[in-house]
Amino acid sequence: MMDEQMQEQQARYAELLIKLGVNLQPGQSLRVSGELAHAEFVRQVVAQAYQAGARYVQMDWIDAPTAHARLANSQPDYLDYFPDYEVARHHQMVDETWARLSLVGPAYPHAFDDLDPAVMQRASRARRTKLDFYMQAVMSNQLQWCVAGVPTRAWASEVYPDLSVEDALDALWRIVLQTCRVDRPDPIAAWERHDHNLKSITRFMDEQQIRAVRYMDATTGPDGKPNTDLTVGLTDHPNWIAASSQTPAGVHFMANMPTEEVFSTPHRLRTEGWVRTSKPTFPFQRMVDGAYFCFEQGEMVEYRAEVGQDVLDEFFTNEGARRLGEVSLVDERSPINQAGVIFHEILFDENAVSHIAFGQAYPEGVVGGDALDQAEYEAMGINESKVHVDFMIGTATMNVIGIRADGGEVLVMENGQFVADALSE
Repeated sequence: MMDEQMQEQQARYAELLIKLGVNLQPGQSLRVSGELAHAEFVRQVVAQAYQAGARYVQMDWIDAPTAHARLANSQPDYLDYFPDYEVARHHQMVDETWARLSLVGPAYPHAFDDLDPAVMQRASRARRTKLDFYMQAVMSNQLQWCVAGVPTRAWASEVYPDLSVEDALDALWRIVLQTCRVDRPDPIAAWERHDHNLKSITRFMDEQQIRAVRYMDATTGPDGKPNTDLTVGLTDHPNWIAASSQTPAGVHFMANMPTEEVFSTPHRLRTEGWVRTSKPTFPFQRMVDGAYFCFEQGEMVEYRAEVGQDVLDEFFTNEGARRLGEVSLVDERSPINQAGVIFHEILFDENAVSHIAFGQAYPEGVVGGDALDQAEYEAMGINESKVHVDFMIGTATMNVIGIRADGGEVLVMENGQFVADALSE
């Protein structure tokens, strides 16, 4: 039975997601997506949205067994079908700048384990192709968006398998509320401080004119070489981003809650070296772990995984998936990492340690990127793809060296932690 304090914090969490996460404006409409198991919390979010002046709230429910029924039983050609009415409503959401709140936390973590990744890819590709304009609007911050976690019993048991279901659910709620700063006396003020602190690192990267980052973990890998030696070159006009973002209208929002990362956009041709993952990730809701990637001239030319090789094989059939769309730095002292668990949910795991992402790049990772046309976008070397998947690479033995525009070097992270100069004002 949940105690009164946690119930109060959940109510504050719902309020925080509306007021700070999407920063819903009076008269603005809101789209919420979440699992059926999130229903009790969703009701609080919807109430908070209307109290904040929402014009309309649309709820899109997610149910993995229903999705599985289609993928497992549909005629193959039907997987390419995506209805036009869905396209029309997404156009309306873009045209009217609806805010978007995505609640994650699986109710059926292993619902798709028995499916061929190619089947999942086929249905997903049909949807992505028709809704590409919508995802471009989200990734370029034309509208406010926020991804946040809502614990379920099944998810909690994945994270804490040695606890009873109720104890696991209680433990997961506590860590979600803690990492989202809801347990603080003034959560909004705590987020403002956190935003300021992370942005001090982006200012350091800008002031140092960093044009590439080298991830170096000298720990010996199974092939006798350093575990990781990866240099990711940025565009000629990089923009480092952390915590809050803003729309063209100047409305600030938090795209991820929690968030601990500082990130930018790589140049699609400027990544060299190799890297090994340090935590699992889940393309197509299937685990990939113990992965190795080798790059030449920006392209991933060799890969393997101890778990999920077939998932990677299918993932890399996507156009643009073999090049990077994001380079990210996360201090290994992140409260998410210090929780000492694998969350099996990318929102949390990517904010535990440094990571890279294959596929689509964020336009805001380039100075003025949100205003670029297609030709300028390509000339900048920004990668394009219909997919974007993060892979965690940070370790407690990793150093990160920043390479300046003049070719000089500066230490950014030592043993997985930001150096003092990067953290100071």
